[in-house]
Amino acid sequence: MNCLLKDNVQLLDLPDELILNIMNKVKPHVLLLSSIITIGNNRLEQLALDRCHSIDLTFDYVQSPYETLIQRFYSDIMPHIINNVQSLTLTIRHIPHIITFAEKNSNGTLPNLTHLKIMIGKQHDQTGTPYTLHRSRMKHYRIFRRSKPLLPIIPQFVRLEGYIGSRILYAVRCSPLMRSIVSFELDDECILPIVSNPGRLFFPQSMQLTHIRITLDEFDECVSLLSQLGSQLCSLTISIVYVYVENADIISQIESISCPHLKQLTMKIYQNIIHYEECIISVLQRFSNIEYLTLLLAIDGTTSRLNNFVNGFDLEKDIVSYMPNLRQFNFHIRTIFENATHIEIDTIRQSFLKYQKGSVDCAVDYFNNNYSQCQIYSLPFNGNRLDFISNRFPLFNMNKTFSMVTMLLLFDDVKPFENLFFARIARDLPYLRTLELFNELEQQEKTRVTTNNIEFTHLSTLILFDIHMDYAEQFLYRSHLPCLIELAIDKDILLTIIAQDQQPARDNCSKVENLLTSETYCDSVDAVRNFFPLVSH
Repeated sequence: MNCLLKDNVQLLDLPDELILNIMNKVKPHVLLLSSIITIGNNRLEQLALDRCHSIDLTFDYVQSPYETLIQRFYSDIMPHIINNVQSLTLTIRHIPHIITFAEKNSNGTLPNLTHLKIMIGKQHDQTGTPYTLHRSRMKHYRIFRRSKPLLPIIPQFVRLEGYIGSRILYAVRCSPLMRSIVSFELDDECILPIVSNPGRLFFPQSMQLTHIRITLDEFDECVSLLSQLGSQLCSLTISIVYVYVENADIISQIESISCPHLKQLTMKIYQNIIHYEECIISVLQRFSNIEYLTLLLAIDGTTSRLNNFVNGFDLEKDIVSYMPNLRQFNFHIRTIFENATHIEIDTIRQSFLKYQKGSVDCAVDYFNNNYSQCQIYSLPFNGNRLDFISNRFPLFNMNKTFSMVTMLLLFDDVKPFENLFFARIARDLPYLRTLELFNELEQQEKTRVTTNNIEFTHLSTLILFDIHMDYAEQFLYRSHLPCLIELAIDKDILLTIIAQDQQPARDNCSKVENLLTSETYCDSVDAVRNFFPLVSH
């Protein structure tokens, strides 16, 4: 006790700036609040209260050791900081607690709360490790993609319909808590459930809401959102899973959209858009006051009845000419065709003559499966994701154009990916976290490989379903994967890897907590368990 008192005196002797530096190092921040607020030291308590503008509760998970801390936070800490909290980031499981607290203490609101961010909380129950892949979603997308080549399966969107999470999200969207909210964000991987209240209002209590970041399942929901809130929106970041014309009324609804204050728009659509001109172009042409525009799109050119890959002429004619106030336009647009007529890449480049030299680049691919694609993108590259990258894509250059990419899908049915290609990825994409590989061609240069020290420093999720055995060996034998926690792999290839029992593979699989296979491995559970000690089988 005397030692603790002595340390406390020494802490109080420090200037405020040093104490604040120490406070900033305490994680999670709520632990600091629970340790200082209400202990009776007015100076420390005031310093802590001054740091309460932003609260993050995402450190919590199902079997978290912080259960007692969370109970104390709601019972003892929140009453003291209720007027300080301006920004709140939490997982879905905390929403009922926040709503209940607000109802009991402040007529259902937190008076100064303006920013609310909700995360889905996809974490391992025992360890809290975040995960990406979901077994049922992986199976669904793999089947769908076989009939629709060049269709990505990552990220794995979470649907909450029919689950308690859906009711919880509905409750918060309709609660008085939203009355003061100016900025609302929902986890990019979570699809906002379909609205079921009268009038299908997305945020019936949110008269001050001007900034939104959400993911919607279908395009018509986006139109409904814009029809309801368009007059008050200033900034919108929206991801849409499926884009197609569901009914003829959608066209007239688009024509009624008015967004006079919308200055900033980011639109992300990674599933192939079926009706590009009817949906996307029609909506974009309603946004005449946009100043900052980012488009990350994948377009099915065949079903959209396009005559060519989307190019610079199309962007100018269909989008830019409708936005006289546009100051910055970032884009990465991938157009996919079946049985397309061959076009030279220089023809695509010439369509961007109006753009400053070096501000746009492109790549064209013709695959053996009769599909082709063209990717056009502004520079510096704005996204963190690349899909269906082949050997012919200019992934590597002196400028390290794609160095911030964290999610990569590699595909080629013309040429195998060799060891040197992966060595360059490890070097030029240093923040890569998720990698999917789709190539069933045998490597041709594997006999020349003399080094096994390729390291993917941050790679945590690896998908190896539709591959040649060489690529499993490439990653699990000839690479170092210190952060690998998720592995999706063909069952037969996995069992071959286990049977060969090489130490590099054991090391790379030792931290895996989420293992997905193409088929069940009931007859090999013991062998798999021995190789993946952290996986729940």
